[in-house]
Order: sequence, then C-alpha cells, then structure tokens
Amino acid sequence: MRLGVVAATLPALFAAIFAIGCGDREFTAGEFVGSANEEGAALALGEVVTTNDAGERVYAVEFAPDPDAEANPQLHADGHGRGTMIVADDSGRAGDEFDRCEQTADLTCFRAANVVLRFEEMDPADRARISGALSALASEG
Repeated sequence: MRLGVVAATLPALFAAIFAIGCGDREFTAGEFVGSANEEGAALALGEVVTTNDAGERVYAVEFAPDPDAEANPQLHADGHGRGTMIVADDSGRAGDEFDRCEQTADLTCFRAANVVLRFEEMDPADRARISGALSALASEG
C-alpha cells in the first residue's frame, strides 16, 4: 500500500525537481552523460538517431543493468531502460522541449540545463538513479 502512495506522488515530484536548469551550465552529450554518471546515473550514450525540428541532435540513451535487480525484482521490469536525449542549443530551447515532453502522457521527462531526457517506460530503480543524479547536478550548478 505504501508503494502505491509513493508511486502516486512521483510524477509531481519529478516535474518539480527536473525542471531545474543547473545554472548557466551547458553540456555536450558526452559531458552530460559523464557528469550524470559521476553522480550514479549509470547512463550509456548511444548514436544520434535523428534530429528534431530545430535541428538539434537526438541521441539514444540507456541505463546499465542495475546490480540490485535480483535482490529487488519488484522494482525492475524486463526490457526497459532505453530512451532519448536531446542536447538543445541553450537552456531556453531545452525548457521548451521539456514542456512539450511533459505534455505527452506516455513519456517520463527529465531536464538538466540544455539537456532533455525522455523515456517511455522506466523501472523504478532507473527512475531513482536518474532522479538522484540530476538532483546532485542541480545542486552543483
């Protein structure tokens, strides 16, 4: 029952936390993944899969397997942990992209400075890792 209460409050919490801009900092794709991974995100950067309407690159991203998956199987769903990452030209464009992402019911969206992450489905453990990493980045910014 307690897990249900936590799950019901997560969307509003994530929206509040992840609209954080990380100050005036701007990332390249590699810099963002490296910085997020230093904070425990466990992201792997993939290839450019497309560009958006503004001509910004959209990268494939995925989470590394969580070593706690066997100990906490209720937190993990098979075959998930893939998404996309847009590296916008500036934080204003990233804010616009984040707002568009948030309007889509099927996506979980995160933003840090000029980077927007979009995931269709996420394990709670992946969500917790990215949440913690981006919160740490925001506090550094």
